[in-house]
Amino acid sequence: MLVSPDNLAAKLNEALKPLYLIHGEETLTKLEAADAIRAAARKAGYSEREHFVVEAHFDWSLVTQSSDNLSLFATQRIVEITINTAKPSADAAEFLAGIAADPPPDTLFIVILPKLDRTATDSAWFAACDRTGVTVAAPLVERDALPRWVKARLTAIGFDASREVIELICERCEGNLLAAKQEIEKLSLLVKPGKLDVDDVLGAVADVARYDVGELSEAFLRGDLPRYGRVLSGLQAEGEQAPRLSWQLSEDVHALGSIFMARREGVPMVQALRNARVWGKRQKAMEVAANQIDPRRIATLLKQCATLDAQSKGQAPGDAWLTLGGLAALAHGALAL
Repeated sequence: MLVSPDNLAAKLNEALKPLYLIHGEETLTKLEAADAIRAAARKAGYSEREHFVVEAHFDWSLVTQSSDNLSLFATQRIVEITINTAKPSADAAEFLAGIAADPPPDTLFIVILPKLDRTATDSAWFAACDRTGVTVAAPLVERDALPRWVKARLTAIGFDASREVIELICERCEGNLLAAKQEIEKLSLLVKPGKLDVDDVLGAVADVARYDVGELSEAFLRGDLPRYGRVLSGLQAEGEQAPRLSWQLSEDVHALGSIFMARREGVPMVQALRNARVWGKRQKAMEVAANQIDPRRIATLLKQCATLDAQSKGQAPGDAWLTLGGLAALAHGALAL
Protein backbone atom coordinates (compact mmCIF):
# COMPACT_ATOMS: atom_id res chain seq x y z
CA MET A 1 0.00 0.00 0.00
CA LEU A 2 1.50 3.29 -1.11
CA VAL A 3 0.90 6.05 1.44
CA SER A 4 2.02 9.67 1.15
CA PRO A 5 3.98 11.13 4.07
CA ASP A 6 1.08 13.48 4.77
CA ASN A 7 -1.38 10.57 5.13
CA LEU A 8 0.89 8.25 7.10
CA ALA A 9 -0.37 9.35 10.51
CA ALA A 10 -3.98 8.56 9.60
CA LYS A 11 -2.99 5.08 8.37
CA LEU A 12 -1.03 4.41 11.54
CA ASN A 13 -4.11 5.25 13.60
CA GLU A 14 -6.15 2.64 11.72
CA ALA A 15 -3.95 -0.43 12.23
CA LEU A 16 -0.28 -1.32 12.20
CA LYS A 17 1.21 -3.36 9.38
CA PRO A 18 4.08 -5.79 9.86
CA LEU A 19 6.30 -3.99 7.35
CA TYR A 20 6.97 -0.34 6.48
CA LEU A 21 9.28 0.52 3.59
CA ILE A 22 10.44 4.15 3.34
CA HIS A 23 12.43 5.28 0.30
CA GLY A 24 13.41 8.57 -1.30
CA GLU A 25 15.84 11.48 -1.36
CA GLU A 26 14.33 13.78 1.28
CA THR A 27 16.13 12.89 4.50
CA LEU A 28 13.83 14.89 6.78
CA THR A 29 10.68 13.26 5.38
CA LYS A 30 12.19 9.81 5.89
CA LEU A 31 13.24 10.65 9.45
CA GLU A 32 9.79 11.96 10.34
CA ALA A 33 8.04 8.97 8.76
CA ALA A 34 10.24 6.55 10.70
CA ASP A 35 9.66 8.52 13.93
CA ALA A 36 5.88 8.37 13.42
CA ILE A 37 5.95 4.60 12.83
CA ARG A 38 8.12 4.02 15.92
CA ALA A 39 5.81 6.14 18.07
CA ALA A 40 2.73 4.25 16.87
CA ALA A 41 4.46 0.92 17.44
CA ARG A 42 5.52 1.82 20.99
CA LYS A 43 1.97 2.91 21.73
CA ALA A 44 0.83 -0.51 20.55
CA GLY A 45 3.24 -2.30 22.87
CA TYR A 46 6.38 -2.76 20.80
CA SER A 47 8.90 -2.17 23.55
CA GLU A 48 12.21 -3.27 22.02
CA ARG A 49 14.02 -1.95 18.97
CA GLU A 50 17.00 -3.20 17.01
CA HIS A 51 18.66 -1.33 14.17
CA PHE A 52 20.76 -2.85 11.40
CA VAL A 53 22.77 -0.90 8.84
CA VAL A 54 23.29 -2.89 5.65
CA GLU A 55 26.72 -2.55 4.06
CA ALA A 56 28.56 -4.74 1.56
CA HIS A 57 28.62 -8.45 2.50
CA PHE A 58 26.00 -7.95 5.19
CA ASP A 59 24.96 -11.17 6.96
CA TRP A 60 21.17 -11.27 6.75
CA SER A 61 21.02 -14.20 9.14
CA LEU A 62 21.69 -11.67 11.93
CA VAL A 63 18.31 -10.06 11.27
CA THR A 64 16.60 -13.43 11.04
CA GLN A 65 18.05 -14.51 14.37
CA SER A 66 16.97 -11.24 15.94
CA SER A 67 13.36 -11.61 14.83
CA ASP A 68 13.31 -15.30 15.80
CA ASN A 69 14.73 -14.82 19.30
CA LEU A 70 12.36 -12.58 21.20
CA SER A 71 13.47 -11.75 24.72
CA LEU A 72 11.83 -13.35 27.70
CA PHE A 73 10.24 -10.12 28.88
CA ALA A 74 9.32 -8.43 25.59
CA THR A 75 6.93 -10.06 23.17
CA GLN A 76 6.91 -7.33 20.52
CA ARG A 77 9.87 -5.66 18.87
CA ILE A 78 10.73 -3.19 16.12
CA VAL A 79 13.42 -4.27 13.69
CA GLU A 80 14.76 -1.33 11.72
CA ILE A 81 16.93 -1.87 8.64
CA THR A 82 18.78 0.92 6.85
CA ILE A 83 19.97 -0.07 3.36
CA ASN A 84 22.40 2.47 1.92
CA THR A 85 22.22 1.43 -1.72
CA ALA A 86 19.47 2.17 -4.23
CA LYS A 87 20.00 -1.29 -5.73
CA PRO A 88 19.57 -3.85 -2.95
CA SER A 89 21.56 -7.06 -3.39
CA ALA A 90 20.03 -10.39 -4.28
CA ASP A 91 20.32 -11.40 -0.59
CA ALA A 92 18.49 -8.24 0.46
CA ALA A 93 15.77 -8.80 -2.12
CA GLU A 94 15.35 -12.42 -0.99
CA PHE A 95 15.13 -11.40 2.66
CA LEU A 96 12.59 -8.63 2.06
CA ALA A 97 10.45 -10.84 -0.16
CA GLY A 98 10.59 -13.54 2.52
CA ILE A 99 9.40 -11.39 5.42
CA ALA A 100 6.70 -9.90 3.18
CA ALA A 101 5.45 -13.37 2.27
CA ASP A 102 5.58 -14.69 5.84
CA PRO A 103 5.97 -11.89 8.42
CA PRO A 104 7.52 -13.08 11.69
CA PRO A 105 5.08 -12.85 14.61
CA ASP A 106 5.26 -9.91 17.01
CA THR A 107 7.81 -8.11 14.83
CA LEU A 108 7.37 -4.81 13.02
CA PHE A 109 9.92 -4.04 10.30
CA ILE A 110 10.92 -0.54 9.22
CA VAL A 111 13.11 -0.61 6.10
CA ILE A 112 14.72 2.67 5.00
CA LEU A 113 16.25 3.04 1.54
CA PRO A 114 17.57 5.79 -0.75
CA LYS A 115 15.59 6.82 -3.81
CA LEU A 116 14.74 3.68 -5.78
CA ASP A 117 14.84 3.58 -9.57
CA ARG A 118 12.15 2.09 -11.79
CA THR A 119 13.88 -1.30 -11.85
CA ALA A 120 13.65 -1.56 -8.07
CA THR A 121 10.05 -0.36 -7.77
CA ASP A 122 9.00 -2.80 -10.50
CA SER A 123 10.76 -5.73 -8.80
CA ALA A 124 9.07 -8.72 -7.22
CA TRP A 125 10.47 -7.97 -3.75
CA PHE A 126 9.13 -4.39 -3.81
CA ALA A 127 5.70 -5.57 -4.97
CA ALA A 128 5.64 -8.13 -2.16
CA CYS A 129 6.50 -5.48 0.43
CA ASP A 130 3.82 -3.18 -0.97
CA ARG A 131 1.16 -5.90 -0.77
CA THR A 132 1.96 -6.90 2.79
CA GLY A 133 2.84 -3.57 4.33
CA VAL A 134 3.05 0.15 3.64
CA THR A 135 5.47 1.93 1.32
CA VAL A 136 6.21 5.61 1.88
CA ALA A 137 7.91 7.63 -0.86
CA ALA A 138 9.93 10.66 0.23
CA PRO A 139 10.75 12.71 -2.87
CA LEU A 140 12.78 15.89 -2.61
CA VAL A 141 10.82 19.01 -1.71
CA GLU A 142 11.64 21.06 -4.80
CA ARG A 143 12.14 24.81 -4.76
CA ASP A 144 8.67 25.49 -6.20
CA ALA A 145 7.06 23.41 -3.44
CA LEU A 146 9.13 24.80 -0.56
CA PRO A 147 6.88 27.84 0.17
CA ARG A 148 3.86 25.55 0.56
CA TRP A 149 5.85 23.28 2.86
CA VAL A 150 7.00 26.22 5.02
CA LYS A 151 3.51 27.73 5.15
CA ALA A 152 1.99 24.41 6.23
CA ARG A 153 4.57 24.03 8.99
CA LEU A 154 4.00 27.57 10.25
CA THR A 155 0.23 27.21 10.18
CA ALA A 156 0.41 23.94 12.10
CA ILE A 157 2.09 25.70 15.05
CA GLY A 158 -0.23 28.69 15.04
CA PHE A 159 1.54 31.28 12.88
CA ASP A 160 -0.13 33.50 10.30
CA ALA A 161 2.68 34.22 7.84
CA SER A 162 2.58 36.56 4.85
CA ARG A 163 4.12 35.64 1.53
CA GLU A 164 7.04 37.94 2.31
CA VAL A 165 7.77 36.09 5.53
CA ILE A 166 7.53 32.69 3.84
CA GLU A 167 9.85 33.78 1.03
CA LEU A 168 12.39 35.05 3.56
CA ILE A 169 12.45 31.72 5.39
CA CYS A 170 12.75 29.84 2.10
CA GLU A 171 15.62 32.06 0.99
CA ARG A 172 17.52 31.54 4.22
CA CYS A 173 16.97 27.78 4.49
CA GLU A 174 16.69 26.72 0.86
CA GLY A 175 18.36 23.43 0.04
CA ASN A 176 18.40 22.39 3.71
CA LEU A 177 14.99 21.12 4.75
CA LEU A 178 16.13 19.85 8.13
CA ALA A 179 17.54 23.31 8.92
CA ALA A 180 14.22 24.85 7.84
CA LYS A 181 12.38 22.63 10.28
CA GLN A 182 14.78 23.55 13.07
CA GLU A 183 14.46 27.27 12.36
CA ILE A 184 10.66 27.05 12.36
CA GLU A 185 10.81 25.23 15.70
CA LYS A 186 13.09 27.99 16.98
CA LEU A 187 10.50 30.58 15.92
CA SER A 188 7.86 28.71 17.92
CA LEU A 189 10.02 29.13 21.02
CA LEU A 190 10.96 32.78 20.49
CA VAL A 191 7.77 34.26 19.01
CA LYS A 192 4.20 34.03 20.25
CA PRO A 193 1.69 32.36 17.89
CA GLY A 194 -0.24 34.70 15.65
CA LYS A 195 0.86 37.20 13.05
CA LEU A 196 4.48 36.60 12.05
CA ASP A 197 6.46 39.64 10.92
CA VAL A 198 9.61 39.90 8.82
CA ASP A 199 11.44 41.42 11.80
CA ASP A 200 10.58 38.32 13.87
CA VAL A 201 12.13 36.10 11.22
CA LEU A 202 15.20 38.29 10.72
CA GLY A 203 15.90 38.14 14.44
CA ALA A 204 15.43 34.39 14.82
CA VAL A 205 16.25 32.57 11.59
CA ALA A 206 19.87 32.01 10.63
CA ASP A 207 21.06 31.98 7.04
CA VAL A 208 21.54 28.22 6.57
CA ALA A 209 20.82 27.92 2.86
CA ARG A 210 22.82 25.31 0.96
CA TYR A 211 23.27 25.48 -2.79
CA ASP A 212 24.72 23.35 -5.55
CA VAL A 213 25.91 23.95 -9.10
CA GLY A 214 22.62 22.73 -10.54
CA GLU A 215 20.75 25.53 -8.76
CA LEU A 216 23.14 28.10 -10.21
CA SER A 217 22.51 26.67 -13.69
CA GLU A 218 18.74 26.79 -13.19
CA ALA A 219 18.81 30.43 -12.02
CA PHE A 220 21.07 31.33 -14.95
CA LEU A 221 18.76 29.72 -17.51
CA ARG A 222 15.57 31.13 -16.01
CA GLY A 223 17.00 34.63 -15.76
CA ASP A 224 16.30 34.85 -12.03
CA LEU A 225 19.07 37.37 -11.40
CA PRO A 226 18.53 37.90 -7.62
CA ARG A 227 18.57 34.16 -7.03
CA TYR A 228 21.56 33.72 -9.33
CA GLY A 229 23.48 36.23 -7.22
CA ARG A 230 22.49 34.54 -3.95
CA VAL A 231 23.44 31.07 -5.15
CA LEU A 232 26.74 32.30 -6.59
CA SER A 233 27.64 34.07 -3.33
CA GLY A 234 26.67 31.00 -1.34
CA LEU A 235 28.78 28.68 -3.48
CA GLN A 236 31.78 31.01 -3.22
CA ALA A 237 31.39 31.20 0.58
CA GLU A 238 31.19 27.40 0.78
CA GLY A 239 34.50 27.07 -1.07
CA GLU A 240 33.21 25.97 -4.46
CA GLN A 241 35.81 26.24 -7.22
CA ALA A 242 35.24 28.67 -10.10
CA PRO A 243 36.35 26.21 -12.86
CA ARG A 244 33.47 23.87 -12.05
CA LEU A 245 30.92 26.67 -12.25
CA SER A 246 32.53 27.93 -15.45
CA TRP A 247 32.24 24.49 -17.02
CA GLN A 248 28.55 24.13 -16.12
CA LEU A 249 27.50 27.54 -17.44
CA SER A 250 29.55 27.01 -20.60
CA GLU A 251 27.70 23.72 -21.11
CA ASP A 252 24.41 25.58 -20.70
CA VAL A 253 25.36 28.18 -23.32
CA HIS A 254 26.58 25.55 -25.80
CA ALA A 255 23.38 23.53 -25.33
CA LEU A 256 21.30 26.66 -25.80
CA GLY A 257 23.16 27.47 -29.02
CA SER A 258 22.45 23.97 -30.33
CA ILE A 259 18.78 24.34 -29.49
CA PHE A 260 18.55 27.66 -31.34
CA MET A 261 20.13 26.10 -34.43
CA ALA A 262 17.80 23.11 -34.30
CA ARG A 263 14.74 25.31 -33.87
CA ARG A 264 15.72 27.38 -36.92
CA GLU A 265 15.73 24.14 -38.91
CA GLY A 266 12.21 23.31 -37.74
CA VAL A 267 13.12 20.72 -35.12
CA PRO A 268 10.45 20.51 -32.37
CA MET A 269 11.53 21.80 -28.97
CA VAL A 270 11.29 18.38 -27.30
CA GLN A 271 13.60 16.83 -29.88
CA ALA A 272 15.94 19.82 -29.82
CA LEU A 273 16.34 19.42 -26.05
CA ARG A 274 17.10 15.73 -26.44
CA ASN A 275 19.60 16.38 -29.22
CA ALA A 276 21.36 18.86 -26.94
CA ARG A 277 21.47 16.19 -24.22
CA VAL A 278 19.32 18.18 -21.82
CA TRP A 279 17.46 15.92 -19.42
CA GLY A 280 15.23 15.96 -16.35
CA LYS A 281 14.52 19.18 -14.46
CA ARG A 282 17.05 21.02 -16.61
CA GLN A 283 14.68 20.72 -19.58
CA LYS A 284 12.15 23.18 -18.15
CA ALA A 285 14.79 25.76 -17.31
CA MET A 286 16.41 25.38 -20.74
CA GLU A 287 13.06 25.84 -22.45
CA VAL A 288 12.55 29.07 -20.48
CA ALA A 289 16.00 30.25 -21.61
CA ALA A 290 15.25 29.40 -25.23
CA ASN A 291 12.17 31.61 -25.05
CA GLN A 292 13.81 34.48 -23.16
CA ILE A 293 17.37 34.82 -24.43
CA ASP A 294 18.04 36.56 -27.72
CA PRO A 295 19.85 34.10 -30.05
CA ARG A 296 22.09 36.97 -31.14
CA ARG A 297 23.67 36.90 -27.68
CA ILE A 298 25.01 33.36 -28.02
CA ALA A 299 28.25 34.34 -29.79
CA THR A 300 29.06 36.94 -27.12
CA LEU A 301 28.17 34.51 -24.35
CA LEU A 302 30.45 31.83 -25.81
CA LYS A 303 33.29 34.33 -25.98
CA GLN A 304 32.63 35.37 -22.38
CA CYS A 305 32.58 31.73 -21.30
CA ALA A 306 35.99 31.21 -22.92
CA THR A 307 37.33 34.21 -21.02
CA LEU A 308 35.76 32.90 -17.83
CA ASP A 309 37.34 29.49 -18.30
CA ALA A 310 40.78 31.04 -18.74
CA GLN A 311 40.32 33.34 -15.73
CA SER A 312 39.16 30.47 -13.51
CA LYS A 313 42.36 28.59 -14.36
CA GLY A 314 44.65 31.58 -13.89
CA GLN A 315 45.38 31.78 -17.61
CA ALA A 316 43.86 35.21 -18.24
CA PRO A 317 43.71 38.50 -16.31
CA GLY A 318 40.58 39.37 -14.39
CA ASP A 319 38.48 37.97 -11.54
CA ALA A 320 36.55 34.86 -12.55
CA TRP A 321 33.97 35.46 -9.82
CA LEU A 322 33.18 38.94 -11.16
CA THR A 323 32.80 37.49 -14.64
CA LEU A 324 30.54 34.79 -13.27
CA GLY A 325 28.48 37.44 -11.52
CA GLY A 326 27.74 39.28 -14.77
CA LEU A 327 27.10 36.28 -17.00
CA ALA A 328 23.38 35.87 -16.26
CA ALA A 329 22.75 39.60 -16.70
CA LEU A 330 24.56 39.48 -20.04
CA ALA A 331 22.53 36.47 -21.16
CA HIS A 332 19.15 37.97 -20.30
CA GLY A 333 19.77 41.50 -21.55
CA ALA A 334 20.37 43.27 -18.27
CA LEU A 335 23.84 44.12 -19.62
CA ALA A 336 24.40 45.49 -23.11
CA LEU A 337 26.29 43.41 -25.65
